[in-house]
Formats: sequence, structure tokens, C-alpha cells
Amino acid sequence: KETPVALSAFEVTANADVGYESSTAMSGTRTNESLANLPNSISVFNPEFLSDLGITDFFQAADFAVGADNIYNDNLQVGAPVGARSGNQINFRGLPSVRQLKDGFPTYTPQDTYNTERIEISRGPGGIAYGDTDATGVINLTSKRGQFRNVTDFATRLDDRGSRRFTLDFNRVLVPKTLAARVNWVDSRLEGWHENTGRDFRAGAGALRWQPFKTGRTIVDATFERGAMVTHISHTALNNQLAAYVP
Repeated sequence: KETPVALSAFEVTANADVGYESSTAMSGTRTNESLANLPNSISVFNPEFLSDLGITDFFQAADFAVGADNIYNDNLQVGAPVGARSGNQINFRGLPSVRQLKDGFPTYTPQDTYNTERIEISRGPGGIAYGDTDATGVINLTSKRGQFRNVTDFATRLDDRGSRRFTLDFNRVLVPKTLAARVNWVDSRLEGWHENTGRDFRAGAGALRWQPFKTGRTIVDATFERGAMVTHISHTALNNQLAAYVP
């Protein structure tokens, strides 16, 4: 009788992380696979790294990724190509990529780290043969899931321009080793470096984790997220102009 093949879990955990170093990723196969077994080049930013550096979106993470860099339009709006007013574009080795993944599925909405467990950046054309990536590369963000431990984390950030950011991460075990619930919330108002620019973002996310059997080999996750973002766009330079029209 042949022994059945067992796949790795369809999620990544921080159990094997040592500081900023992570040994596994989801980007290559959509399963929790060791980075040593994946042929494509992947940078992993785990929760400890994101927290220590105060990273709030994947644009800030791209500044620390190998072979990736942010782009800016003529108004210095990050992620927007020249001539466009907004966007999520990032360059991989000089080539643009405009698509991101959320838990392995395509998404085109701006992603905030208030509900992000980790960020994985997969680079290079070889990635298209080993996962859902573009020829240039792709960013995969992993949502926060319910955990079987009680955690409460509240954080606030302020700056001298009037920006403010409040986040809440609340996780509770409802039934020991069986049912857990998690709520994440953010209220952010970011002021730009010059007048009449900034971004207002308010969102909430919920997650339930159910482990029906004591063996722990079967886990059911349910997640929900809803939010609203308003971006304020102005001109880079303010100047006085006078125009006359003579019919």
C-alpha cells in the first residue's frame, strides 16, 4: 500500500522565523514551501520586520526589496506613472508591474499593512512557471488570520505635519484549540509634504478560525474586509498667474 502524499499547509506562520529571516513563503506554490526549494527569487518581510520599521504599505516595503523600486509621477505621487494621477505600479529590475496578489489572488486596490501578516516580493520571469506572477515580478500580501492565543495590540502614530494613524489588532480564543476570532481596524489621515495633498483611510477586517478536529490537520478560515480611501491631489508647485482674454 502506497503512502499518501501530504501537502504543506496553505498558510505561512512565523514559527520558523528568526528575527527578520523567514524560511518559508507562499508565492512560489501557494502552499507553505521552504524558500530553499523554490527556484524563483523571493524577498519575505515578516511581521517583526514590518513592525520595527513602521511600514504601512507595500510601497514602503519595496524600498527594502532587492531588484525592486518605486516610481513617482510629476506630482511625486508614489505608484503613479508620469502622466497618471494614481496607481499601484512598482518597477522590478526596470520593468513595470501593476498587479498585486492578496492571499494569492489578484487585487488592484491599495493595501495597508494594518491587516497584513507578511509581504512577499517575487522577482524575475522565472516566477511565471512556478506560481501566479507576472514576467517582471509580483507582490503577495498575506492577511492576518485568527490565532489560538489572546492578543491585543493598539498603536498610534503622529507627525509634525498633522498626520495621525490609529490601529487595533484584537484576537481572542472563543473555544480553546477550536475557535478563534480576530478584528483589525485602522483610522489614518496622512498629510503630504506640501499643502492640499494627503490620504484618508479607514477600514476594518475580521477573521474567524475553526479547527474542527483535535488533530489540528484541518483548519477553516473565514475573512472579511471593508474600507474607504480618499486621496487628495494638488500641484507640486504653487505660483501666481495672471491671464487676460481680449475678444
